[in-house]
Amino acid sequence: MSSDLRISLVKSGDAEAVLAFEQENRAHFEQWIAGRGDAFYHLDEVSSSLQQALYAASTKREFHFLAWLDNEVVGRITLRGIETEHYHKAILGYRFSLRHGGRGFATEAVQAVVDTAFTDLKLKRIEAVVIEDNLSSQAIMRKCGFHEYGHSHSSVFRNGIWMDMLHYERLNPA
Repeated sequence: MSSDLRISLVKSGDAEAVLAFEQENRAHFEQWIAGRGDAFYHLDEVSSSLQQALYAASTKREFHFLAWLDNEVVGRITLRGIETEHYHKAILGYRFSLRHGGRGFATEAVQAVVDTAFTDLKLKRIEAVVIEDNLSSQAIMRKCGFHEYGHSHSSVFRNGIWMDMLHYERLNPA
């Protein structure tokens, strides 16, 4: 990991930094994910969402990470749907600042979280889905060792049209 980028699990005290990140990147994110509505973009709501993330982490079914440059959040990475019995897998999700794009931060942070999933959580498989026209996210998947294993047609409704999703996986080599 570069000396500038730091990855941490979310903490309740991160709410102001997360809110600033979400507000700055709202229009960018809503190109790729469902909008959260105006109510989300207030400190109380972000604080509540972080409390929910902390509870999910306490159950070991979901972990939320932040990527930081100095005191600024530049990305969020999640491991959701963690199943440690039989499947030993999780679903990876992430979003990164438009302003900080193109510098490798997303690739570096995603790789760090995948390493944590394989090493600390002992998972065997990480899955992710990417909207077909999100070329940057597809590149991150490839750089982080993920392989496309499927294509679902008309699987998400975004900006008034149905979009295809590409399905990715990475297996723990251990």
